[in-house]
Amino acid sequence: MTLKLAPRLVEKPNNKKIPLQELLAETDAYNWNSVDGLPINQADRRNRSGYLRQVIHSSGIKLNSSILDVASGVNSLAYLYPDVVAVDNDPRKIKMLRMDGIKGVVADIENLPFEDKSFDYVVAISPPQKMIILHRNGCIRFDVDHDYNRKLIDAALRISREKVLVSCYDITMQSPHNDLVEKKGIVHGFHKIHYVVYKAGNNDN
Repeated sequence: MTLKLAPRLVEKPNNKKIPLQELLAETDAYNWNSVDGLPINQADRRNRSGYLRQVIHSSGIKLNSSILDVASGVNSLAYLYPDVVAVDNDPRKIKMLRMDGIKGVVADIENLPFEDKSFDYVVAISPPQKMIILHRNGCIRFDVDHDYNRKLIDAALRISREKVLVSCYDITMQSPHNDLVEKKGIVHGFHKIHYVVYKAGNNDN
């Protein structure tokens, strides 16, 4: 299925950074009737909300002001916290959040259009990973694209005023900008949780 979307709804030209209110107004103005919806499984939503709570509790981070929820999917942090903007590259997922009154923006992780220091916290729980193919000595193997992960952390640190929380195995084990890591950990339980907390603020990334 091909989704026909206004170009700026997905791709912001020349990596332009756009004020949040302008992005939200642009999203509001889009013809969302042209985007298909998605089925919502309430049991999955409850389970995901429980997992989000576990990650945040394990990290010790206090999300008490504005949050950008990166790669939110249909089960955003906005169901748990009041001041959240969700971002996902699938317009169908953003449509479903909007139906519940949640603010959302369609954008790719590699090209987040938000201005510098526009949120207090940036959170990415289970962000998608990109794989690359490596050729060596006649053998082929797959590996995580660590440059892609670095771009995610670069963008999160640029956008955040306070802290960045990422829950992802590969980013926890090989954390870009390790000098800015405030805390990281692995919590064993029903769900094994990997997390890393970065201090943002006045860094130069």
